[in-house]
Amino acid sequence: MAKTKGTGFVALKSFITRQFGYDDWRRFLSLLEPADRKKVEMPSAKEWYDLETWFRVLHVLSDNFGDDQRKVVLDFGRHEADRDLTSIQRLFLRLANPAFVLEKAGEYWRNFCDFGEWRIERVENGARAELADVPILDELYCTELLGYLGRMMELVGAKNLQTEHIQCRARGDDKCIFTGSWS
Repeated sequence: MAKTKGTGFVALKSFITRQFGYDDWRRFLSLLEPADRKKVEMPSAKEWYDLETWFRVLHVLSDNFGDDQRKVVLDFGRHEADRDLTSIQRLFLRLANPAFVLEKAGEYWRNFCDFGEWRIERVENGARAELADVPILDELYCTELLGYLGRMMELVGAKNLQTEHIQCRARGDDKCIFTGSWS
């Protein structure tokens, strides 16, 4: 079974309490299945959690918070990137090309997920990223990744950023492909 680190759960608690309030964090927990609630209520960034739990949690978020299901998950992905990249890291990473930062993030992926591999290709004024070897996928997960990748590029200096998720295995494509272009 595919696993992901608990850093996402920690970020989710931070996101919900910051965007909606602590009462809505309690409401969020009440909407989860009991087994999922037990995992999410006191998340540990160091623990590993099954990916299917993460998918269910993202669906509860998208179905119950905000007016736009996709936007709330994109916003959450952006929030995760803000939490993950410290001010010092941002300063040093601004000295690099955003595509280089994306390549390094792809290498760092396995510290947080025990599945998948990022294949990054630089293109003129941008990059193309393919997420391969993921045993299961969910479109909301890809939406979260799109928000995260876009914010990460902004944090390292990408201007006029345009990101897209042009292919998705969850939508029936044979690969998940993300593109980004910037000036």
